[in-house]
Amino acid sequence: MKKKRKTRLSKIIRKQQLQQFILVMATFAILFISLGMIVFHTFESNTYDGIDHGIDNQIKEIKNSPKVIGQTQIHAPGQNTPDQSDPNHRSPQPKAPFQTSILIYNQKKELVNKSGLGNRYSVLKHVPMRKSDLNKKVNITINNMNFRTELIKVSKDNNNAAYAGKYVMVVQNFDNQMESLENFENILIVSFGIFWLISLVLSYLLTKITMRPIIRSWKQQSEFVNDAAHELRTPLAIIQGKMEYMLTKPNDTIIEQAEPISVSLDEVNRLNSLTNSLLELARVDQATTKLNFQTVEPEAFLSDPIRPFEDIVKSQKKNYSYKFDEKIQLHVDRDKIKQLLIILLDNATKYTPEGGKISISDKVENNKYYITVSDTGVGISDADKQKIFGRFYRVDKSRTKATGGHGLGLSIAKQIVKNHHGKIFIEDNHPQGSKFIVELPIKHKL
Repeated sequence: MKKKRKTRLSKIIRKQQLQQFILVMATFAILFISLGMIVFHTFESNTYDGIDHGIDNQIKEIKNSPKVIGQTQIHAPGQNTPDQSDPNHRSPQPKAPFQTSILIYNQKKELVNKSGLGNRYSVLKHVPMRKSDLNKKVNITINNMNFRTELIKVSKDNNNAAYAGKYVMVVQNFDNQMESLENFENILIVSFGIFWLISLVLSYLLTKITMRPIIRSWKQQSEFVNDAAHELRTPLAIIQGKMEYMLTKPNDTIIEQAEPISVSLDEVNRLNSLTNSLLELARVDQATTKLNFQTVEPEAFLSDPIRPFEDIVKSQKKNYSYKFDEKIQLHVDRDKIKQLLIILLDNATKYTPEGGKISISDKVENNKYYITVSDTGVGISDADKQKIFGRFYRVDKSRTKATGGHGLGLSIAKQIVKNHHGKIFIEDNHPQGSKFIVELPIKHKL
């Protein structure tokens, strides 16, 4: 049954890990894709802004042209006027990308500056002239070349006769920019692909790290519920058995049934103790326990729980000693520290044999206050030292019925110390026994 529970829990954990991994992986993917799109569109927008800025400057120069006497046509920058009477004259395809050209159209949409375009004319003659594109920036592709154009209507009052009253189109070639955009896009795709693969590894590691405390909590909760059910089942079964037995003797007197009644009451007391301990742990887990911190000297919280144990220990023919010399101030909840000491003293008393010794002492070291509860009992192995503060854990479960413990005391003690920002640990008490050492921070030295 226990093996089946572990198998079922393992399946749930693996399913949760897979869901967490997919979630983290998807998060990384969304982040990378979003970042890539933002970076690319920002770069693309800046590229087009640069192209449009050049077109706008050219249009501004056209509209504000200085007065030129005798000018009849526009030649492309760096181009000589072609000699149309030369029989060897040709208009070849340009072999290299070119930037800006100016096309001038009359009212009939006829290109009037053909001669000024030189060898560009063979390409630019395919540029469509549409009045519907007036004052709009338009992208076109001709012979695998990319152009961005804007058509304007120039005023008849323009100083340049070549422009006055005509339609003028500024044509900007942006093959270089498009090539840069494509290269940048490829770099982004490769880079983000590599980083996304890295993110898969990071997703797996993050899943393992983030799920670790959750898995530990699940396991602890499962073990806690199972152990609590086991602890409750035993006294309930005993009570039920005793009650059923008494029902078979309806004519017996109370005296005659004293033994089953006594056993039942003992088990009821055990259930009450277990229930109170479970309630204490539940409050600690939910952080609902309110602590009343006060600045006090050790004597204020040590004497009440320690001195009453003297009579109990001596009645069991065990030796008992305590010594407190340190004069300091601690910021503690007195009731919780008393509860802590009672747990440690009760634990030492249970597992110290007749003739053994229980001692309590304190010391100050490195601005820390230490309380040590030592005994000459059976001792605790190194393996058990790692588990002793776990819930329902007992070193010798066969002795549970004799000692009356249910394995929650030290777990509660650890939580109390943790709430006081301290530590609790175990050492061997040579030649025999154990030492429980509580470390608490000091508020003031006197």
